[in-house]
Amino acid sequence: MKARGLGLEDTHMTAPDRLSRLFGLLCIVLAWMVRVAEAAQESDPPTLDNRGRKARSTARTGWTLLSQAVRWGLDTFWTYLDLLKIAFPSPGEGKARSVSC
Repeated sequence: MKARGLGLEDTHMTAPDRLSRLFGLLCIVLAWMVRVAEAAQESDPPTLDNRGRKARSTARTGWTLLSQAVRWGLDTFWTYLDLLKIAFPSPGEGKARSVSC
């Protein structure tokens, strides 16, 4: 069995309003992780495996960068926080303006 993940059954939450807030928070964090990883990958492209795919997912890369910034009190945390203020581009629009990490 997989060990990573939320484990919703383990929370024993049954109140719909609390579950709604929990999933809302998880959506924001997922978007933040992807935004951080994309900003970091502009200057340092991800490594590829033998098949040409990314060795680590974009969300996992973002999670690693965010957790290190929070854990070690890095100044990049404030840069990552500023990324939440920038709107995501529309699907056909291309890249949004970036903040250098």
